[in-house]
Amino acid sequence: MKKWKKTLLATSGILLSSMAFAGNGQSQANSEFPIPSGFESSFKDVNGVKLHYVVGGEGPLLLMVHGFAQSWYEWHQLMPKLAEEYQVVAMDLPGLGLSEPLNSSYTGQDVSPYIHSLAKTFSPEEKFNVIAHDIGGWVTYPMLAQHQNDIDKVALLETIVPSDLIYTFPAYTPQGESTAWHFSFFSAKNELAESLISGNEDKFFKHFILEHAENKNAFSEELFGMYADSYKKPQTLHAAFEYYRALPESVIQNDNLSENNLLKMPILAISGNGQGSLGKTQINQMKEYANDVQGHVLESCGHWLMEECPVQVESIVTDFFDKK
Repeated sequence: MKKWKKTLLATSGILLSSMAFAGNGQSQANSEFPIPSGFESSFKDVNGVKLHYVVGGEGPLLLMVHGFAQSWYEWHQLMPKLAEEYQVVAMDLPGLGLSEPLNSSYTGQDVSPYIHSLAKTFSPEEKFNVIAHDIGGWVTYPMLAQHQNDIDKVALLETIVPSDLIYTFPAYTPQGESTAWHFSFFSAKNELAESLISGNEDKFFKHFILEHAENKNAFSEELFGMYADSYKKPQTLHAAFEYYRALPESVIQNDNLSENNLLKMPILAISGNGQGSLGKTQINQMKEYANDVQGHVLESCGHWLMEECPVQVESIVTDFFDKK
């Protein structure tokens, strides 16, 4: 118990030293990750929860929503290019990075109002664009379904709409470890995952990232360390697994949301074809949820498209958002 309290106190100190409150509902932040030139790190109070984001550029809003094991920083290679034409806002999901956790569960319908409200603070009248990866796509879907008139275009990277499809993912394969084994482990009761991973974050996150990567040389020891350090905060590790524990309820919610409600905005679906990737599964599924789907499967890419295949992703994404 004493060790746990010391960890919490140390974490609180890190968070407090990362914030300099401006007294106007926003605060400047020293992020956990390097900030790209021309961008700034800040906070907004959104529906009572302080959300962290990094912002830069001018033009129509392009909101970036990261995935598990990562933070806003997964987009750092793409942000400067997009900021030439857009106001880019790369957020930390609730409970992750430097964003505060929720008091609710983490179903898509719990989280998506915070994403939508954050976007509307930057683009109250005009439509905005969205790019999301992994669990960022899970919790973005309800917003897309419920606020279609607010959104211009959407790019989805290595993600699916939570549906019964997730129950077909194998927990074990002839090769041994499945790339989907973690769905069940993270969902285990009594915070089992937190208990086993806490104190072993460096080893766990390096293993997890590499086992979902085709191009393993795309990752540096420094990057592994930054992501592991971000998730060492007890509330962050817990919130991350709560996204997975909420999946069964999200599946039910999405069944109701999608009934007679195909997405009408253009959707770009990009996946890899290498280790840990979704391949054509993502594209085929999105065609069940949207009228206008443009799909790309990238050769020699795993799950981490922004790290493994940044040049291809930048080309495809900029062409998609810039096309009138």
